[in-house]
Amino acid sequence: MIIFNFGIPKSGTDWSQAVFQKIWQHQSFEFRSEKANSVQELNQLVGTMDLNERLILQFDLLTEEAIAAAQDDAVRPFYHYRDPRDVVCAEMELQAMSFADAVDQTVAAYQEIHHALCLPGIMVIPYEHLLKNAEGLIFQMATKLGVLLKLDEVEAIAQEMNILLTAPAAVSGTAGTTQAVRIDGEHTADSDPIQPLMIGKWRDRLSQSEQAMVTRFFKPLVTQFGYGE
Repeated sequence: MIIFNFGIPKSGTDWSQAVFQKIWQHQSFEFRSEKANSVQELNQLVGTMDLNERLILQFDLLTEEAIAAAQDDAVRPFYHYRDPRDVVCAEMELQAMSFADAVDQTVAAYQEIHHALCLPGIMVIPYEHLLKNAEGLIFQMATKLGVLLKLDEVEAIAQEMNILLTAPAAVSGTAGTTQAVRIDGEHTADSDPIQPLMIGKWRDRLSQSEQAMVTRFFKPLVTQFGYGE
């Protein structure tokens, strides 16, 4: 089984990547976990993956190759989205982008949403559910993978995620330090720390003029997804 863990940048795929790992760890499965940082890396991973292996593939932008691969019954796609105003804010902070570049990047990402929603069997994950409905979301993610977790296992994974969310700041004091995430009983892989979850950060982090611009610019999306102004 292949997991496609993707969506709008900075919308929770790091969180889900860790959750997928923990779900399979609870089943004592061996698996591989990869993150594609470019279109080229994504296409290479998609082109060489074995549909009979267990692989968690994390990426942002869809490609034609990924869309074609997602049609296979062995692939489980999970798509993440977030208030576009918060995405702009996160891109500026975490990628050191200018306001204009962050807006352009967010626009480009949201242009792909219709392609994503057409993928067979896709599960759509709102960023807000990571904060407000973590246990229910973890249970649904597991069942989508054919795993029926016990309720105490779901609770344990949610608690482990809370620890991961606070560990990078507590351990390193910096946002850029990597940490080891267990892949199976014997192996670990380096992964980026999971950023603290925050809703509505654009109200505090953007200037008054930037707030007015993103609210006006993304009004159709804000209205479509039901985000308050």
